Formats: sequence, C-alpha cells, structure tokens
Amino acid sequence: MAQFWRAPRRDVLRVAGSGLGLAMALMLAVYGFAAIESRPTLASVVAALAAVAIAGSGLLYAWRLGATGLVD
Repeated sequence: MAQFWRAPRRDVLRVAGSGLGLAMALMLAVYGFAAIESRPTLASVVAALAAVAIAGSGLLYAWRLGATGLVD
C-alpha cells in the first residue's frame, strides 16, 4: 500500500507543469481564433509569442528526462 502513496508525490511537478502548459496552449488557440476574426496589433502578437514560450517551457519541464523523468 505504501507504494501507491509514494509514486504520486514524485509526479506532482510534472502534472502541474503539463496542466499549466496545456492551459496556455488552449488559451493561445482561442487567441489565434480571435486574431483571425480581427486585426491584431504588433503588441498583441508579441504577447502571444511570449505566452507560447512560457507554455512551451512548462511542457518541456513536465517531460524532461532525468529526475523523475521518463527514464526512472
């Protein structure tokens, strides 16, 4: 029974990182739809690219190899 309680503690950061990354990706998809329907400004395009970088880093952190990664 103790084995079932130890495993989820290691993956908390992975789940949190992937959840935040997927939420950001969903928000960017909605933003992309809104950008198609209207004319975006340069500032809004730069903000969207910054959000892509943040979401990508969250997803990369969630699936990194090494400490509690896919190799362990």
